[in-house]
Amino acid sequence: MLYIIGLGVDPKNTAPAFIKSTANLCEKSYIDIYTTFIANDYLNWIKKELKAVPANRDLLEDIKNFVEVAKDKNVCLYVYGDPYIATTHQSLRIYATEQKIKVKTVYSSSFINTIFGETGLHIYKIGFVGSLIKNDINSRNYIYKQVGTALESKKHSIIIPTGYEGDTSSLLAELKQAELNFKEETFPDDRFLIFISRAGTDEEKVLGGTIKDLFKTKTRLNEPFTLIVPGLLHFSEEEVLKKVFNIKPIQNVKPSTIEIRVQKIIDKSRVAIKNAETSGLTERYKEVFENAILYTKDAEDAKQKGDLITALMQASYAEGLIDALRFLGENIKWE
Repeated sequence: MLYIIGLGVDPKNTAPAFIKSTANLCEKSYIDIYTTFIANDYLNWIKKELKAVPANRDLLEDIKNFVEVAKDKNVCLYVYGDPYIATTHQSLRIYATEQKIKVKTVYSSSFINTIFGETGLHIYKIGFVGSLIKNDINSRNYIYKQVGTALESKKHSIIIPTGYEGDTSSLLAELKQAELNFKEETFPDDRFLIFISRAGTDEEKVLGGTIKDLFKTKTRLNEPFTLIVPGLLHFSEEEVLKKVFNIKPIQNVKPSTIEIRVQKIIDKSRVAIKNAETSGLTERYKEVFENAILYTKDAEDAKQKGDLITALMQASYAEGLIDALRFLGENIKWE
C-alpha cells in the first residue's frame, strides 16, 4: 500500500496525528525533498522521528520503480505541506491506482491556505498561482503575463520563488526587468507586494510595500518564502494588513492590455500630427490629417466610455492613415 502523508507547514507541531502510527506501519519511509524546500531543522526531525529517507527528483520521477515496491510493502511518502499541490504526487497516485495498488492520502495544512489565513487575504480571490525560476526568461515572461491578467480581473496572484535562496532583491530585479521589456504596467515601481516567509511557524515574517521600497531594503528571507501580488483589496483585507502587520496597503489597479495599447497608439498619432504641422505636411495632406485627428478624438471618446474595441479600431485607423503617407515618399516622424 502507498501512503502519501502531508506534514503541514510546521511538521513538529502541525503534522496529523496519523503519523504516530506510521513508525510501525511503514516498512519503507521517504520524505519528499524534490517538490518543495524543507528547512534543515525540519528535515533532521523527520529523518529521526519518522525514519524517513530523503527522496530526490531521480527517485520520485522514477514512478514505476518507486510505486512497484508498494505492491507487497507499506510505503510511506511524507510531504512537507499538503499532498497533491505538486503534480509529482498525483502521478504517483495515478500509476499506483492503475497497478491496483491501494493509496491512502493523509491531508494537512498547505502554504496556500496558511498564507491567506495569515495575511487576511480572501482565498476565493486567487487568480493565479505559479513558480518563478531564477534567471529563467520563459518563467519570468509567463509570470508577467499571468499576473497581469489576474490584476486586470482584480484577483490575487501567488508566486513561488525557486532558486532565490531568500534573496528578495534578485527576485524584484527580475520583475523590474520584465516590466522594462513589456511595459504593460504589471510591475511598475508603485506596485504593492507582500512577502511571507515560513508562514504558520514561529519564524514567520511578513513584509509589505511597493516594489520601489522593498527593493531598497535588500531583505533576505528564510526559505520557503512566497510573493503575493494582491488584486483589489476588500476593506477587511486591508484591516488585517494594517492592524496585525502594521503594513499600509496600496490598492493595485492595472489598466487592461488593450487599454494600454490604445493609449500608446493615440499618443503616437498625436505626436506624428504635431510633427506634421511643424513640417507643413498637414497643409499638403489636409484631408488625411483632418480624418486622422477625428479618428483620434473618436478613439479617446470610446476609451473614456469603456468601449475599448471601438477605441482600438479608431486609433488604428488614425495611425494607418498617417502611416500610409510613407508610400507617397513622405517622412513620418512618430517621436
